[in-house]
Amino acid sequence: MKKYRKYIIAVMTVLLIAVGLTACGKSTAQDLQSNKWYLNQKGQSYKTQFNKKTMIIESPLMNVNANYSVSNTSGKEYLKVNTDDEKNQKFELTQISDGYKAKAINKTAKADDGLGSFELQKRK
Repeated sequence: MKKYRKYIIAVMTVLLIAVGLTACGKSTAQDLQSNKWYLNQKGQSYKTQFNKKTMIIESPLMNVNANYSVSNTSGKEYLKVNTDDEKNQKFELTQISDGYKAKAINKTAKADDGLGSFELQKRK
């Protein structure tokens, strides 16, 4: 039994580390859904929240509801947004200290009716 004790302890340690890393590896989509946000853009700030498939941006005039998805390609994360005015808006997501930076990377995201680049900051 003493002979196998080191191996059992080593295997248990590896399993605990693996479980710990898996639990900490929350996806960006899960992070967006589990927090409330401020969408900051051009000196303006809008309360924003993410449901399973819908991004809701609150503004004084009206709320904007958009379908969204998050994808990961070659180690980079992308946010794809469809509003009533502009479809297939694509943003490159970069994690920052208290949220995400979303850089508009295609014509529809940069268009006059598109969202343009913005930052998401966690609401406290």
